[in-house]
Amino acid sequence: MGIPQTGPAVRDSRRHTPKESTRLIPLKTSNPKYQEIRALFLKGWKHPEKDRPIIQGIYLIVYPSERLEPYRKYRSHVERLNLRSGFDKGSNEQLLFHGTTRLCALGDSNRSIVPCSLSTCSLCCIISKLYDVRKCGSKHKFRRFGTGLYTTSCSSKADDYFHAGGKDSKYRTLLVNRVVVGKPCIRRYNATNLTEPPPGHQSIIGVPGADLNYEETVVYDNNAIHPAFMIAYTNTSEPPLQSKAATLLSTLFKTPVAS
Repeated sequence: MGIPQTGPAVRDSRRHTPKESTRLIPLKTSNPKYQEIRALFLKGWKHPEKDRPIIQGIYLIVYPSERLEPYRKYRSHVERLNLRSGFDKGSNEQLLFHGTTRLCALGDSNRSIVPCSLSTCSLCCIISKLYDVRKCGSKHKFRRFGTGLYTTSCSSKADDYFHAGGKDSKYRTLLVNRVVVGKPCIRRYNATNLTEPPPGHQSIIGVPGADLNYEETVVYDNNAIHPAFMIAYTNTSEPPLQSKAATLLSTLFKTPVAS
């Protein structure tokens, strides 16, 4: 049994309303969801050579309810399918990270909350139009597990794929996605020709030990994933531009600069 199908009508409905309002809402640090995402982000920062990141903001991505209906239907379908087959985790929904190119200032402040309209800003295209498996490989030609949508529980690995696109920006960003992992097929070795998971599975999870150093999860259906949160952060070794300027002025004039 291959990837569960939700039908052409469901699959196409995601593309018919591009002008619907999608925006980001900054979460307060006291918000339980802020604390949950923060904990996942810091726990997933595993690369020993990377400095511990500093979170500048966590944003909830808000969609009109109908935009997420295909995801909900897919999740329910996988839940029923797997419970009937004896897989007690059902839909096995997880929060996983994805890094991509940003060409704008989305998330640089609590006022920068609307995705830009640049067709080359992958971050805003994903947020506005959702994921599209057909674009797999458009930025990175090597596809370890074939043509799919790649995420990871390792935030420092997702950080490797962030790119500012040549535009100065104060912060780095990652997407935190709800992913229907379902029943995964666990792999330690590359399988670059895949276009779907093996029968009876809904995803591939690559685990460290052979071809991988850090975990990654791949789904092959657009409806299996949607962006839920965005994190804006800095690396301690890469302070924001304002801090760099303040450091320079402080050095020149031998006096602290007020922030």
